[in-house]
Amino acid sequence: MRGLISDAEPGVLGIASALRQAIPAVYQEDPLFMLLCAAFDDLVAPLVTAVDCFDAYLDPYLAPADFLPWLADLVGYQGSVRQGSDSERTRIASAVRDHARRGTPLGVREAAARAAGVPVEQVQLDDPGGTRWSAAPGAAAGDWPRVAARVQVAVPGAAQASQQVRESVRAAIEEVAGVHCAIAVDVVEAGETTRPHRARPQGARTYGGES
Repeated sequence: MRGLISDAEPGVLGIASALRQAIPAVYQEDPLFMLLCAAFDDLVAPLVTAVDCFDAYLDPYLAPADFLPWLADLVGYQGSVRQGSDSERTRIASAVRDHARRGTPLGVREAAARAAGVPVEQVQLDDPGGTRWSAAPGAAAGDWPRVAARVQVAVPGAAQASQQVRESVRAAIEEVAGVHCAIAVDVVEAGETTRPHRARPQGARTYGGES
């Protein structure tokens, strides 16, 4: 891709089409002119290399670490990019896909799974659902039941008691869920299954986990 400008690790970039190869033979006999061509080749080589490898700069898994923040802004990634780690590159690569899933049950489950560090199969979303309608204007606005979607995350026993896991999951869900959606978070031990104590309204659905 590009050459590092560093005294600790000096290096010379090659160029596919050197300037000295394109000049007439009569000029190639002049040592001073050849040194001048070599200087121009060294000057242009980083630019040519960067243009030839520009597609690699747009690949989150290949882009240099200091180029990742710009690439993250390009795809609308909202998280912080600090070290260029594999997890940061993976989140940047999935940012465009996550935009399409924002607010959907799958998007909420994936956000909770990333925050908890567990597979998405260990996240269950219980959506109470339900709609109201009326032929009279404003008649369906009152006495709307206050229900909340419930996200259940199954984590290893050691992490179940961690308040940080619960807070991380809630913060991740709040970023992808609609502002009008009330969501409750339950962190349970892997292998344990809990059921809401309230009666499920007609039309309620469960996404992921055990139905």
